[in-house]
Amino acid sequence: MAGRPLSAGGAAFRAVFATGLCAVLAACGGDAPESRSAAPGEVVAVPAPAAAGSLAPRLVRGPADTVLSWLEPDGDGYALRYATWQGAGWGAARTVARGDDWAVSQADIPSVVPVDGEHWVAHWPVTSAAGFLAYDIAVAVSADGGATWSEPRLLNDDGTATEHGFVSWFPLDGAVGVVWLDGRDLAAEPEEGDEAPLLGTSLRFARLDYGGRVLEQGVIDAVACDCCQTDVVLGAAGPLVVYRDRTAEERRDVVARRFDGRRWSEPLELGADGWIIAGCPVNGPAADALGDTVAVAWFTAPGNRPKVRFARSADGGATFSAAVDVDGAGTFGHVGVALVDPATAVVSWWRSGDGGGTDLVARAIGADGALGERRVVAHAAASRPSDVPQVVAVGRRLLIAWTDGTEGVQSAYLDWP
Repeated sequence: MAGRPLSAGGAAFRAVFATGLCAVLAACGGDAPESRSAAPGEVVAVPAPAAAGSLAPRLVRGPADTVLSWLEPDGDGYALRYATWQGAGWGAARTVARGDDWAVSQADIPSVVPVDGEHWVAHWPVTSAAGFLAYDIAVAVSADGGATWSEPRLLNDDGTATEHGFVSWFPLDGAVGVVWLDGRDLAAEPEEGDEAPLLGTSLRFARLDYGGRVLEQGVIDAVACDCCQTDVVLGAAGPLVVYRDRTAEERRDVVARRFDGRRWSEPLELGADGWIIAGCPVNGPAADALGDTVAVAWFTAPGNRPKVRFARSADGGATFSAAVDVDGAGTFGHVGVALVDPATAVVSWWRSGDGGGTDLVARAIGADGALGERRVVAHAAASRPSDVPQVVAVGRRLLIAWTDGTEGVQSAYLDWP
């Protein structure tokens, strides 16, 4: 593809995001018993088996296991490690891979994902060439429930010195589905003229077999926001991807697309927020699904008025309710969302603390759009957040993970009323 390039504003925003790496100092750390009785809504700290300096946590609820993964300093490089949830605490940490050429940040988060009981997949970003934000996606697979891992291979095969990342995995008809943001088109020579196609970061899709080999791939959206996280959920109607779109006018609103097994649907705008911004905000949407119910949360700031918003679908993502404003002035976004039951979604995000610093907060939204009280999960001394906290529901128990700048990856749970 060739054409007129859109402004690559994501790099500047991404660099600002990275300068706050490990600045968050959470206040609810400390040891906790592996099993204890907790009042509904009480935050219970759970020690994560991660070393000091660890970062980039990711929580994934699989068919049989709920997995916390993270990056950990390892000699001159990093290791990708993970642990599984044991009901009231984390099991022993295991290592997937190590390397000294990884592109490490708090924004583009690696993952360890159980596809089914036996087949797992993991990914991490590997520097591909000298230059800012040039990296590839390394993938390893396991056929024994995460006990052993294959040698890594690259997901993207274009060979360009551009950015590839912001990956989301999902089971797909006896195989593995994946979407990611891909900068290969930005390496093309632009054409001149008003009719030349636009160049930008694309949202791509691939289907892999359990050995990690790419069976098919293609483009979902030729121009998406450069470095906002993506998310994919499995609803009753099949996979649904949510991401921040991008237009030639630099409108960057959140959209959803469904996959019918052959093609992805046209984009469905979830809020029609009209956020015009000449640079990527590094602030992607999050989604969860239970049967026909799909919940999506996202950050937006049209007219420099920040908001956390939420929309719900009762038909697997074919249609969504009108967006609800979950928070306004003072919010920084970096959202998570989890369904504790089909009628109750819980959204998490960072916002300004009442006495300074920042608070990691959570709030329920009912099926009728009614908002519950805002609960503080953790406090940070930093004036702005640097990481993307994670939240998943295991029944009515919410597991939450984030990064503490001194101690590393932290986790907690609360039983939702």
